[in-house]
Amino acid sequence: MGKKSRKQPAGAPVPAESEFVRPLAMPELVEKLNTVPVFKVVDEETGEIVPTPDKGGTACICWYADYNDVQVALAIVKHREPERKVAIGTAKLGTALAMSEGWGTGMPEGPLRLQASNTVLRAVKEDLEPLPEKLREAMNPRTSAFPLFLMEELQSPSISPVFFRREDLVTCWKTSGRSEESMPNTLVMYDLRVLVVKMMSTAADWRSLMFVAPQTSIDVIDQSSQHPLVRELEHQAAISQGDEPPPLEATANA
Repeated sequence: MGKKSRKQPAGAPVPAESEFVRPLAMPELVEKLNTVPVFKVVDEETGEIVPTPDKGGTACICWYADYNDVQVALAIVKHREPERKVAIGTAKLGTALAMSEGWGTGMPEGPLRLQASNTVLRAVKEDLEPLPEKLREAMNPRTSAFPLFLMEELQSPSISPVFFRREDLVTCWKTSGRSEESMPNTLVMYDLRVLVVKMMSTAADWRSLMFVAPQTSIDVIDQSSQHPLVRELEHQAAISQGDEPPPLEATANA
């Protein structure tokens, strides 16, 4: 890991009176996070999410950040319920987080949780810190630690990328034409739960903050017949880069 820091993920520096300097409403936060796919075990006949066991053996409705982890969960369900037809489905991180935290109505019955990549968790276990007590009491205790990675040198007034895998941050650094050896020792690890609470409670211009979906997740979905979520992500990227026009509604309101 790189040097740990309490430096906050920064939005674009703007005048304090800007209308955009404010905490995000929950729907805005969910929309930001929904560019990132997560996985779940589903019943092939009904399409409903299937509970899977947590580390203690309790069956929970769970969304997985890592495809490898949901594959393990799928195998367990198949072993325990051989007659049931189950498969891996996809969801969006923002919606999954909101549901797992009970932010809304019509929640599924039973325990819910969100599971970060076990591969990532093992890699950073020496650097993980417990949630602050107040946050620990407010957030779902079944949800795992959820590491995020960022680096000040990759931020700009227009974009502040936040990564779910250190490897994707390194790739971004190298794509900008710099060598991995030249990376400064300023990598910061954050917990998703800490960041989302901060985004909903702190006045800042959060427009530049961008959650970068793990490349491994995009690759998996991309191989599954161009899942609609991939097309949506590509469309959003094309609009932001000026390669495609924005929706008519946005153009009319511009």
